[in-house]
Amino acid sequence: MMRRAFELLLRLGLGGLFAFAGAVKVRDPEAFFWDVHHFDLTPWDVSIGIAMFLPWVEIASGIALISRKLYLGAIAWCALMSTIFLGAISIAWARGLDITCGCFGRVGPENATNYPQHLALNGAMLGAAILLGLLALRPSALRIVDGARGANERPEVRSP
Repeated sequence: MMRRAFELLLRLGLGGLFAFAGAVKVRDPEAFFWDVHHFDLTPWDVSIGIAMFLPWVEIASGIALISRKLYLGAIAWCALMSTIFLGAISIAWARGLDITCGCFGRVGPENATNYPQHLALNGAMLGAAILLGLLALRPSALRIVDGARGANERPEVRSP
């Protein structure tokens, strides 16, 4: 029972976060384009493509996680996007760029990237995606969450 509640919490949290982030970006693709382009990692036309495509992938992945449709694909996309976001933010920080990441649109007058906070958030997102993947592929992988073994499971016995 605890495992199901834990998985539901992870699914709703991660899925909601991705769906929200994508929806905010869809409302102002030009602002998101500039946020992407200021990372100075992609040429102009690639930044345009990212600004037009990425928000819809985030929305679709978030909805798929919440609804458990195309579930493993949604988990994979969320893990991949989180990994890419971690890399892009790390590179921008290492290069000393003063940017707005555009992760959640323009949320206030002071929207400069707080690098440690963004790295922690993206690391947590990646961790949540990995945990969801483990739970989906190996339901017994997080037995500790349930706190007990199933009725048919026996502890592993090793010979000396």
